[in-house]
Amino acid sequence: MKLLLKKWYITAFVLPLILTYLTSYIQLPDIISNWEYSIILSLLILTTILVYEIILLNKKITGLEAKPTANDRSIIKNLLQTLNLKMFQEDIVLQDSWNGYKSEAIHNLIEFKHNSILLENQTSVEELNFLIADFLKELNIFIKHSSNHLYGKGYWLVPFKDNPEVNSREKVKKETETMNFMSKKAFEKLEKLMIYLRTNDYL
Repeated sequence: MKLLLKKWYITAFVLPLILTYLTSYIQLPDIISNWEYSIILSLLILTTILVYEIILLNKKITGLEAKPTANDRSIIKNLLQTLNLKMFQEDIVLQDSWNGYKSEAIHNLIEFKHNSILLENQTSVEELNFLIADFLKELNIFIKHSSNHLYGKGYWLVPFKDNPEVNSREKVKKETETMNFMSKKAFEKLEKLMIYLRTNDYL
């Protein structure tokens, strides 16, 4: 009832009755004094105002939906911690794969990949899920390629360049250049994801 009273334009339904009553005593223009015209005019005004309020309500709902939930924030925080942004950029993207990668950095990528596809780590926002999947697609290409062209050596994963009789340096060089390209391509997707996260208050 309180909400109804706040909507002053509801009186537009009563307006034709009042105007018709007044015409008994006062000479008014035809569009007001005529019962049918009065109803049409009132309904037009009421419809216009209602449409305007629906638009405002939709904007409000859209704004609320755009705000990240606590659960989605938690998912993003955990995934980024697993990935380790600093290590990914410094020890993978900016690192020439010819010199190898730290095992820990590659392990972080594999763990991130595993966690990202878990149902419990799917957010409630379709666009965000798409950006994560888009990054994951390029990351997976890099992981698959590097797993076939690197081997463990202490705390590092290095290319097969120590035995040129089996793997020529030219071949290894080409493979490492491909890895460098793939890591940068994955990082471009990550940058798009990070822009979305910052813009929409996830970080």
